[in-house]
Amino acid sequence: MRSFLVFSSMGPDRPGLADEIAEFFTARGINIERSRGCVLGNEFGMIILTSGNTEDIKRLVDDLDSLKKKTGLEINVRRTKAPSHREVQPSIPYRLTATSMDHPGIVHQICKTLRDRGINVEDLESNVDFNPFSGSHIFQMICYFSLPQSVKIAELRKELLSVSDRYNIDVSLDAVVRR
Repeated sequence: MRSFLVFSSMGPDRPGLADEIAEFFTARGINIERSRGCVLGNEFGMIILTSGNTEDIKRLVDDLDSLKKKTGLEINVRRTKAPSHREVQPSIPYRLTATSMDHPGIVHQICKTLRDRGINVEDLESNVDFNPFSGSHIFQMICYFSLPQSVKIAELRKELLSVSDRYNIDVSLDAVVRR
């Protein structure tokens, strides 16, 4: 029987961490279905959806202490459903991009607007970079969500425009067929 496990880790960054994690999975016959990893400050964080037969997943969970000792990472795991078993309602996938001079509250205001309309954020990435040409720290966020049939796109655009005007954020919203 095939089982799925979400694996998350965080700890001091150093070369080779992603390889050590991947090697650990491979040695136990575990497949990496989807993953994200990045360095934040001096910390490396990774979240991975894995799959394997139930016995191999159990062995991976039982062996986590060895990976923790080898890598120095804090590790959490959680069993989950196969992505194909996730219950979803008919919807249209969208990508939202927000760009602004950096200031606190940007992610909150946009996510609150989506939440207030019952929209679930499925993927979110944000970053702040210093732009030497403008002398400013520029914030950018890309977020993917599925727009339920019950939400009118014109009303969502209007609400996002209001957030954009209030907080001086350039927000664009595009339907996406494929990611």
